[in-house]
Amino acid sequence: MVSARRTAAGRIAGSITGFMTVLLVACQPAGPSVAPGGSLGPTAGGALGNRLQPVGPMLVARAVHTETTLSDGRVLIAGGCTTDGCTLGSSGGATAELFDPLTRRFSATGRMLLSRDDHRAVLLNDGRVLVAGGWTASGVTAATELYDPRTGRFTAGPMMHSPRAAAAAITLRNGRVLLLGGSADERRAIETTELFDPSTNTFMATGRMAVPRAVPSAALLPDGRVLVAGGLQDRTVVASAEVYDPATGSFSPVGSMGSPRYKSAAVTLLDGSVLVIGGSADIEGQHVFSSTERYEPATRSFAAGPALRWPRYKLIDSVVRLANGDVLVAGGGPQAEILEQATGRFRAVDGELGATRLFLTAAPVNPSGALLVGGYDRAIRPTAQAWLFAGGASR
Repeated sequence: MVSARRTAAGRIAGSITGFMTVLLVACQPAGPSVAPGGSLGPTAGGALGNRLQPVGPMLVARAVHTETTLSDGRVLIAGGCTTDGCTLGSSGGATAELFDPLTRRFSATGRMLLSRDDHRAVLLNDGRVLVAGGWTASGVTAATELYDPRTGRFTAGPMMHSPRAAAAAITLRNGRVLLLGGSADERRAIETTELFDPSTNTFMATGRMAVPRAVPSAALLPDGRVLVAGGLQDRTVVASAEVYDPATGSFSPVGSMGSPRYKSAAVTLLDGSVLVIGGSADIEGQHVFSSTERYEPATRSFAAGPALRWPRYKLIDSVVRLANGDVLVAGGGPQAEILEQATGRFRAVDGELGATRLFLTAAPVNPSGALLVGGYDRAIRPTAQAWLFAGGASR
C-alpha cells in the first residue's frame, strides 16, 4: 500500500487536496473587500490581518485535488476525489474551477480528459499548467494534460515514462519540471524521476533516486538543486534524504532526518534552509508529528526545527511561504498556524476550519494572502468549503 489513498475504505488515505459543491454562490459571507490586482483590502471594520475568512463554497466538494495560482492571479483547482470515502473515478474528479480574488467567487472552467486524484499540477513559465499522473478509475496513469488559461481548456499532453501517483513535482530554474518518485500501484513505490520540457512538450528520463519514495517531501534549494526527503518505501516510512543536481542529472545522499516522515510538507525559507513539517511515522497515521526539521544546505544535514501547535499529517500541499517570509501551515490539523520569522515560533491563526482538514490545499493570493480549499475530515468526507487568509504584520 504505497499510494496516498484512504485507509478506512481499503486503500491508503490520499494526497493533495480538494474543493467544489454544485452550488453557485449567490450570497457571499461578509468578508474582506478585494482591492484592484487581486489583493485583499481592509474591511469596514478595519484591516483584516493574519486570520481566515470563509469564502465560496466551491462548486464541487473535493479532496486529493490540486490548487495552482495562475500568472494572472486567479487560482485553478482541478480533479480530486469528490464523493464520501474518496471513490476513484467519480465524475466530479474530472471537473475544474477557477477562483477569482477580485470577486472572491468560484466559476467552472473546462473539464479534464480524465477523472484523477493524487496527481500533480505545476504552473509553467508560459502560463499553462501541467497536470500529470494520479489515480484514475483504471489505476495509476502516465497520462498528462495541459491547461491553457486563455482558452479555459485542457488538452492531452505527452505520456510520462512511468505511471505515477503520489509523486513530488518541482519547477527548476530552467523552467523544466522535475517529477520524483511516487507509486505505480497500491504496493509499489518507484525511484525513477523524469523531466518535462515545456519548450518541446516532451518528457525525458533523468537520475534515479537511491530509495523508492511515495509521497516524498521536496523543495528547491537556492543553488537550483532539489532536496527530496522521507516518504514511503513499500510499507516502510523512511528518514533518508538526497539532493538532485540538474547540472549532472544525478542524486547524491545527504544526512537523514531525525525521524522517518510520510505525508509531511516541505518549504524553502528565506535564509535558504528547508523546513520539513509534520507527517507520520507510519502509514496508518498512528504516530503523527508536531515536530519539524530544518535542512541546512551548507552542512547537508538536518536539525530540529520549531514545534508546531498541533500534530499534523496529510498536509502535503497546504503550506505557503508568504511575501514577508512567514510560513502559513493550513492543513492536517484542526486549525491553521503560522511560523513567524520575527520570533521563529508557530502561533495559531484566527478563524475556524470547522474540523481537521486532511489534504486541504493552500495557494498564494497576491500580495500576502492565501486561498485554502477543500480536503476531507476524519470520516473521509470531502468538503467544498474555502477560506482566504489575509496576511498582516506579525505580532
